[in-house]
Amino acid sequence: MAKTNTPALACLRAALTLLLTLFASYTFASDNQHMVPLTLEERVQQAEMVIEGEVVRQESFWDARQENIYTSNIIKVYKLFKGEVQTELVEIVTEGGAIGLKKHVFSTALKLRQGQQGIFFLKRQQLVQRTPGKTALSTRAYGSQQGFVQYDVKNRTARGVFENYANVQELYDAVTKKTGKKFRTVTENQKLKVSAVQESQKQNQSAPLAPVITSFSPAVASAGTGRILTINGTGFGNTRGEGHVEFRNADDGGQTWVRPLPTEYISWTNTRITMYIPSVMQDEGTAGSGPIRVTTNDGSSFASVTPITLQFAYSNVEFDDKSFKPILTEQDNAGGYTILFAQSMDNRLPAKEGFRRAVNTWVCVSEINWKLGGSTTINAAADDGSSVIRFASQSTVGESVLARTISRYEGCASSSDTLFWVTEFDMEINEQIDWQYGPGGPSSQQFDFETVMLHELGHAHQLGHVNLPRAVMYYAIEYARLERDLSSLDIEGAELVMAHSLEQGETLDEFLCRDMPGPIEPSQSSECNLAPEVLTLEAEFTTSNAVLVSWTTRNEQDIDNFIVQRSSDGVNWSDVGTVESEGPSNGGELQYTFTDLDPLRNQSYYRLEVVYQNGESSFSPRVVVLNPADIRVLRYFPNPVSGQGSQNGSQLTLYYLVNRGATMQAQLYNAKGQIVKEYELNFSTGVSSYTLDLSSLAAGIYFLKWQESNQSGTEKILKL
Repeated sequence: MAKTNTPALACLRAALTLLLTLFASYTFASDNQHMVPLTLEERVQQAEMVIEGEVVRQESFWDARQENIYTSNIIKVYKLFKGEVQTELVEIVTEGGAIGLKKHVFSTALKLRQGQQGIFFLKRQQLVQRTPGKTALSTRAYGSQQGFVQYDVKNRTARGVFENYANVQELYDAVTKKTGKKFRTVTENQKLKVSAVQESQKQNQSAPLAPVITSFSPAVASAGTGRILTINGTGFGNTRGEGHVEFRNADDGGQTWVRPLPTEYISWTNTRITMYIPSVMQDEGTAGSGPIRVTTNDGSSFASVTPITLQFAYSNVEFDDKSFKPILTEQDNAGGYTILFAQSMDNRLPAKEGFRRAVNTWVCVSEINWKLGGSTTINAAADDGSSVIRFASQSTVGESVLARTISRYEGCASSSDTLFWVTEFDMEINEQIDWQYGPGGPSSQQFDFETVMLHELGHAHQLGHVNLPRAVMYYAIEYARLERDLSSLDIEGAELVMAHSLEQGETLDEFLCRDMPGPIEPSQSSECNLAPEVLTLEAEFTTSNAVLVSWTTRNEQDIDNFIVQRSSDGVNWSDVGTVESEGPSNGGELQYTFTDLDPLRNQSYYRLEVVYQNGESSFSPRVVVLNPADIRVLRYFPNPVSGQGSQNGSQLTLYYLVNRGATMQAQLYNAKGQIVKEYELNFSTGVSSYTLDLSSLAAGIYFLKWQESNQSGTEKILKL
């Protein structure tokens, strides 16, 4: 995005409205990464300590269970704005890090680098009990990335995720106004003091001859894919020295500049610079569309008049100050990755369906091998070989965070190269957000679940942010935004990641590390023949014997009719009715309804087969509906239960339909009133079944007594 658009974005963001808990002042949730803005006042109030400091030492470490990698950041304290510190060193624990060739990346976590300075908003951390930091005080940043306002020491400016300060003093004044007291100097900040002197001297000297960019190529490219950028001009200097090239940061919509790792430069002369266009940056962030800025060894700089357009970004892994393109591999012995739902996700049927649609969208364009594998008892994000999706508390996900993706990598080095691959990914979703799960659109004060999941799955696909507002991987999302389709650029990026993964998968045998994964296999098993005209589809019981199916189309041109289809399992479909098209719609929307007067028991699915005038057809996504007459009614089969040696092995199967996860307590009594078996049964949203083994029981009459919330009953069971 061009520099001239940055103020407009800032104004737009400042004019929008959202707050997670205490205030309402924005509607943009910056996807740095999908966050809700926190005011300076809230950060000051909620933080136990507010300090100015510098990162002087870092060390990554495993937690006690070796489930997640964290980083211990030792901060030298310069000023204290709130709270008390006993020493000049404070530890901040951040999520993610690297140990050897294993790396964990939390998409919304604060990522610090040694030498960074700024103001930190801190709370005592209790998540990790033992850390490598030897300080008396171990903390975490309140608000994750928003818990740090970073200095540009050289220019004495400061910036946070959502705010910019023209100078450090302006930030001091803003914070002390909120605390109501002056700050206390713990240790003199010599670097900031020196930069002020240098700036004063610079103003009294004649400015050096600034570099000039006359052209660059390519003008349209991608980040992190190995594309080479050539910058032509004058005054760059014969050697790079401390010189650098900067890009607009795609992680904040281009408000700030970010610079590449030193290893990305290929050559540097007075008239030409060649380098790889990076995705991983020296000071975090992602290279995005916008002007390019060249800064020479003497500190003079020049930004290009025309912008570079970076259409997508391949998320790279940094290791030993170099960047590597991670690949997708086979992790489930079935060609790819199997995604599991924690109970908190499994209990929300509309959320599961929205997530399934988002997965299907990515699978259909890139053939990434993602499969939905059902529920799991795992209720944590951990390095355990499982990709788990769950809802979590705000304190876990992070204050102001909508959702986050945790990508886990492992690497192997050969004599000539290092290869990293994705071992798993976990996703945590803020349970306190007002979500619209679909298929209908969000209200003015809701976030669209499928839109956010499509974006987060883009990160799992190893795509980074872009400064292109209509792309799914754009850094920001606002209230009521509905973006459930991928742009051609999102698709191009996903296809490139898959192509690189398939290509590198053929070389895995060249790496001699233990437990090397197999290559990923393209998926062939998704519902990809989707009709673009179907905007929404909904189904609901209007009476005990009628389901109303309603849908909206847009841009109808040559549709002949719609066949309404129904299924008991979401796999095998039958036709239940036909509705003629009312199109063409001349670019507008059309509304349709159909009533199914013979609905199925329990749980059923509906979809549309869209028949075109040329005889071809495509389909809508499916929707699920629960029969209210069957909700929380216990059914069982068979009764009587056969004896030993029978085909079903003396088993009794229970069926229970719930619209939200539930736990049932059950006891089996014999004819004498004695308890012979006890059960605790967990039912997920929809129809769940449990099989009870009665083979150890003698023939006779038994009574199954059960209770789930305020529902209860006693069932008579005959064992033959």
